[in-house]
Order: sequence, then C-alpha cells, then structure tokens
Amino acid sequence: MKEIMINGPIGSQVTARDVVEQFRQARGEEVLVRINSEGGSVLEGEAILTAIRQHDEKVYGQIDGYAFSMAGIIALALREEEGQGGLTMPENGFLMLHEVRVGAGGTVEDLERMLAQIKAMNAAIAAKVASAFSISEAEAAKRLKDEIWMNGAEALEAGIVSSLNPAEAMAAQFDVSSFTNMPKEFLAEVQVGKPTEDKADQPTNENKTTMKLFKLWNNNQAEPSLELAEIGPEDLGAELAEAQKSLDELVATHSAQLIARDEKHAQALQNALSEQEAELSAKHCEELAKKDEAIEAANNSSEDKANEILAQAGHSPVETTEPQEESVKDKYLALSPGEDRAKFRADNAEELKEAFGSGALK
Repeated sequence: MKEIMINGPIGSQVTARDVVEQFRQARGEEVLVRINSEGGSVLEGEAILTAIRQHDEKVYGQIDGYAFSMAGIIALALREEEGQGGLTMPENGFLMLHEVRVGAGGTVEDLERMLAQIKAMNAAIAAKVASAFSISEAEAAKRLKDEIWMNGAEALEAGIVSSLNPAEAMAAQFDVSSFTNMPKEFLAEVQVGKPTEDKADQPTNENKTTMKLFKLWNNNQAEPSLELAEIGPEDLGAELAEAQKSLDELVATHSAQLIARDEKHAQALQNALSEQEAELSAKHCEELAKKDEAIEAANNSSEDKANEILAQAGHSPVETTEPQEESVKDKYLALSPGEDRAKFRADNAEELKEAFGSGALK
C-alpha cells in the first residue's frame, strides 16, 4: 500500500500537483493518505479531492495528529460512506472544520468576485459537512460559522472515523491564535507535545528552572553608569503598565497617520475624478458641436444639389426655410364675413382679443 503524506499547509508545503502525481504513480494499488495539516488553499484541496475520487483503488485515511479546515474536508472524503477505505485518527487527535477564510484586496470588482467565490466555496463545504454529519445544509453552515471541533472519541461517536489509534505526541506548527473556538484540551496537547496520559511523567515545578526578569537602567550617581536590576513581582505591574502606555501611544500615532493618509488619498481621488468628469463633459460638448456642424453641412449640401438640378431644368431656386405659421389675426381676416368669422371668433376669443384689442371685435 502506497502512503501519501499531507503534512503541513495545503498550497505551499503540500501542493495539489505533487499529490496528484503521487496518485498517478500509485495506479492499480491501494493508497493510505496520512494527514497532519492545518488546512490551506480550498482550490488546491479540491484538486486533491478529485484525485482521491478518481483513483482506481481504495483510498484509506489516517489523521496522524490534526486535520483542520481544508485538510478536515479531505479527511471526510476518505470515510467508508464515501466509497473509500475508511478513516482513523488517534485518541488525542483533532478534527476541525470552519467557513472559508481569505485575505481581501484589490478593486471593488475584485472584491465582489471574491465574495461570490467565497459564498460558492462555503456552500460546497456545507454540503459535504451536511452529508458527513447527516444534518441539513443550513445547520451545517451554522455550525461551520462557529467552528466544528472534534477529538478522537467525538469523531468516533459521530461516525466520522471507523476506529481510533493510540495517542500520538503533537506539536502545533502554526499560529493557534488564528482559530476562535479552539478547545483547551487541544492547546494542552500541543503545548506539552506529549499524549495526555504521559503528562504525569513531566517534571514538577520544583525541578523547573525559574525565569527571572531584568531591566537595564541609568543610575543617578555622580558618575552615571548602566546597571542591571532584577524585576520582582511587585515591579512587574508598573513595567507592564508603562509598556502598555507606550504601545497605546504608538497605536494612536499610527492610527492618526493612517487616517491622514486615507483622507489625503480620498481627496486626491476626488480631484482626479473631478478632472476626468470635466474632460469628459468638454469632449461630449465638442462631439455634439461636430455633429451639429455635420448635420448643417449635409442639409446645405442637399439644398445646393436640389437648386443645381432646378437650374439645369430652367427653374428658380427653392427656399428650404420653414414656413412661418399663420397668426390667429391673419386667419381671421382671411375668412369672409358671416358665419365662418362668427364661429372662428367664438372659438378663439382670447387670442383675437390679444390680437385686435379689447372691444375691437363685437
């Protein structure tokens, strides 16, 4: 049986290209995938899942210490229910699953595309977890948001692993503070680096070396010199308070600098947008003027062409100006006295009053 190791972050220390190549070389034989990873790239992990599904023989899974995030999703795919050889883990091992987490950067369009990708990835992961835990996808999504933590016994009871292996010594090779709901027992395991049952063999406090703290300071004697002084428990509070004060001042200064920089950047961006808007407006006006000139030139050309044809035929040129609309007064005077005028006068009383003056028409 060929062993394939997923030991370390996926996408950097463990690459999909390397794992897929190992599966290619293992065609025709069963494979044991051993996992001890904090997770990593979802896309790289999906490529590894594809290699597992497409392998022509059974693929077994073994969590050597911990399988977090995407490494945990890969572990779920090795269960017997997925058609594989089954998954095992040590008694003191841990499985952790959560939502996709990424660093954001780029333009608004970049962030919108990234958000759509994250939502799609979260939906796919929720579907896998729902299938493994026999729960709805909505419940799976809710549990992933809070982080799912399972030790060996809990994973066995939930049917995720088929059996437990003896306890293994573990040591975290990543920043454990990046997870929000990490169990205290896991922290105890990775800090000690030994199985739980071996903790009784550790040295007691009486045999441990005591850590002492010192500070370097300048005395006020006639001939000043640097001296080293031990910091006792009674001094530590003041030292920490002073350090915290300095840190707060540094953070405040840095925040003010960032705010000033952002305001300057925003103003520069606004100025650039205003200039661009002015340029576009001027260009638009220029294009409209050119269009009007082209229309006028076309009209003049059509008029000239028509007059040329009329001249050849012996006719006078034609004026193409729009006829002026006949006024109400002219229309009235054009009518013969009688009923026509009387009716027109009744229909246009106000206009005729303005044209002839009050009392002129009766």
